Amino acid sequence: MKADALIWAEKIQEKMRSDRRCIHQTPELSFQEFHTMQYICSRLDTLRIPYKKEIAGSGVVAQINGNRPANGNRPGKCLLLRADMDALPLQEENTSVYRSQKNGIMHACGHDAHTAILLGVCEILNDHRDHFSGIVKLVFQPGEETTGGAAPMIQAGVLEHPAVDACIALHVDPDLDAGTIRIKPGALYASPDDFRITIKGRGGHGAQPHLAVDPIITAAQIVTQLQTIISRNTDPFEQAVITVGSLHAGDTSNVIPETAEIFGTARALSNQMRHFLKKRIYEITKGVCEAYGANFCYDFIFLYPPLINDAQLASKLLESGCHVLGKKHCVWGGLPTMAGEDFAYFAEKCPSVLFKLGCRNTEKGITEPIHSPRFDIDETCLQYGAAVFTDFALRFLA
Repeated sequence: MKADALIWAEKIQEKMRSDRRCIHQTPELSFQEFHTMQYICSRLDTLRIPYKKEIAGSGVVAQINGNRPANGNRPGKCLLLRADMDALPLQEENTSVYRSQKNGIMHACGHDAHTAILLGVCEILNDHRDHFSGIVKLVFQPGEETTGGAAPMIQAGVLEHPAVDACIALHVDPDLDAGTIRIKPGALYASPDDFRITIKGRGGHGAQPHLAVDPIITAAQIVTQLQTIISRNTDPFEQAVITVGSLHAGDTSNVIPETAEIFGTARALSNQMRHFLKKRIYEITKGVCEAYGANFCYDFIFLYPPLINDAQLASKLLESGCHVLGKKHCVWGGLPTMAGEDFAYFAEKCPSVLFKLGCRNTEKGITEPIHSPRFDIDETCLQYGAAVFTDFALRFLA
């Protein structure tokens, strides 16, 4: 027998599909989601749901109050549901009727689906306010793909007035079939921090290297030695990644340049490890530069923190997943990813959990990874995401 939340979600599946396709056709980059913001506001106006817009630039926060009296003398709880809205600077290669109409911009990470799902949840919960007490805040967040919209939205007060008791989010996952979810307690996403090292040598003629201080040789040694941090300085059972993505120096073959620049990413699943990586990269850079007679400038840029799912909340979410989808369609645990996710800022402030929503359909050829120019989703996943969100909200605010 189907759960009520799934029945309700199935009834508005076509609306969610339409929302997703409209948003997919008009993608917008981080903090430029003003058309998307207006689309969301128009849908909320139709549903007569109150909201505030232009939060952190283009964010929207809607609020639905339950009609059921709270149990006992305590006030009702407040649950925050979050969807990100931004797209990527990528040219879409799909040929679907709903493909992106903007050159060089594409919803290749599924944020169009996240937004459509949350609009569906708005409609369901608004129609069933008698089923819960307390308050649901529905947050449509900009800028997840770049510097992150979660932090400025928190600074703008989305976790206050009233105070939020828990936060829930989802992310589509092409490694899972549509109709399946995965919930992992503990570390789920890494901190995607960046580092930049500028080596300052002494330029000279390529035929007289003994009269110069070669920043290229120095930089090459630093890149090689950085690899020993993971292989020799960290616990093999604690995951971390250091990748140099850019090494640039010089413009011609017979000139030793003055400078070389290294740009990379350091990723960890704990704040303790990310601070260790910062320290160790500096120590190796300093030692190599001293050995080769070069100077250097070092900058470590802290971006999103690691996303740590609250274990107790994850268990409660699993109950909803099993109730809506069946136990065999709910995967518990698994490995974290070394990608970053700015929902981590919400998780730092209050108990939070992000779950993975399957969107793969091998029979339809929908198997491309996220950030691929051919990424797409099996749109049946929209109803499953909305149903899990709804069921959890009703249980949490009962």
